[in-house]
Amino acid sequence: MEFDVVCVAFPSWEGDYVKSTIQLMSELAAHRRVLYVDYQYTVKDVVQAIFKNPFHIPVSRILGLKKRLRNITLENGATIYVLSTPPVLPINFIKKVPLFEKLLRFNSFWQARAIQRALKDLNSKNYIVVNAFNPSYGIGLYDNFKPHIQTYYCYDEIGASYWAKDHGPRLEAQYMKMVDHVIVSSEGLQNTKKPFNNHIDTVKNGVDFELFHKAFVPLSQKNAKKKIGYIGTIDQRIDYDILKQLALEFPDTEIIIVGRVLDDMSEVKEQTDPLRAISNIRFEGAKPPTALMEYLKEFHIGIIPFVKNEQTAAIYPMKINEYLAAGLGVVATDFAPLSEFGEAIHVSTNTADFIQAVKDLLEKDSDHKQLARVEIAKQNSWQQRGVQLNHLLETLYHKYSSQV
Repeated sequence: MEFDVVCVAFPSWEGDYVKSTIQLMSELAAHRRVLYVDYQYTVKDVVQAIFKNPFHIPVSRILGLKKRLRNITLENGATIYVLSTPPVLPINFIKKVPLFEKLLRFNSFWQARAIQRALKDLNSKNYIVVNAFNPSYGIGLYDNFKPHIQTYYCYDEIGASYWAKDHGPRLEAQYMKMVDHVIVSSEGLQNTKKPFNNHIDTVKNGVDFELFHKAFVPLSQKNAKKKIGYIGTIDQRIDYDILKQLALEFPDTEIIIVGRVLDDMSEVKEQTDPLRAISNIRFEGAKPPTALMEYLKEFHIGIIPFVKNEQTAAIYPMKINEYLAAGLGVVATDFAPLSEFGEAIHVSTNTADFIQAVKDLLEKDSDHKQLARVEIAKQNSWQQRGVQLNHLLETLYHKYSSQV
């Protein structure tokens, strides 16, 4: 079925970590034409980037000094169209709803103009909108996309996001009632979003299997010194007591933590500072996806020590399949429904169970078990998720087009 996809994204196209929206849209581009409307950078973002641009923000395109619409050839051979829209006024800090909504309409006007020009350049007249975790601009741009099909892709609990704490939950609830369909990334999110829209489907996170499988090393060939690894952001989701207990229980084992540490948050810094003083815990900082392979090759076990709360219940962590693609044994807390992985991962209900599961893997894991894990990850690749999303959008297109 011939239609384009317009993704109004919250995640920026540039960046050095894996983003589910970009992965899905890149795979979808192998099936149909995709216009990726990039993150709405603020005037403040642009001014800062002029003097220092660590995230490689496309300033010249945002300001219109270069063509805002660019086409990018992806690793899978497909082409995706990325649109940099004009800078917007920063408004998330505004607490008064009437003023916030007035400025949102102002921002949306300029966004809509840029998007309509891009659609005209692409001669795109038949499309489905996928709004990716961006309900404020979903509402602001809603009328500009009528009568086309509009969907909302939700991959996290918006109420737990610092930037959205004042308006996010209200706008998301409003927007979900407006759209034709909701797509979520986990069972937990499906449960919390269902009251706002009965038309809801789940497309879970995947893995760049070919990339992460490069980190596969048979246990029999690994260094005799054991290493337990965590890859991901270090924030308020982490159960820090588990990390401390692991270090004490296995003093001859290295615990390597690879990821951005949000120690600008006092509650995180209070927990991470004491851990840095423990000799067998090593913080490596954030690394680009390609650099992760060298760490995964050394790991014997991959851990996910999340606390159990409303935010983590909504997570389907990409790192599970990344660990499995590298053949690693996985130990996780029971923060979310993970039964689909069966015995491929060890899910623990308390710290003692977590420690015991790690001990069992360190002592009893095998090359044979590694191969079984790899097969599971292969079935959960981003390519497979892209096929699933394309099929879902085709179904929606057929359903709503037949009603016109």
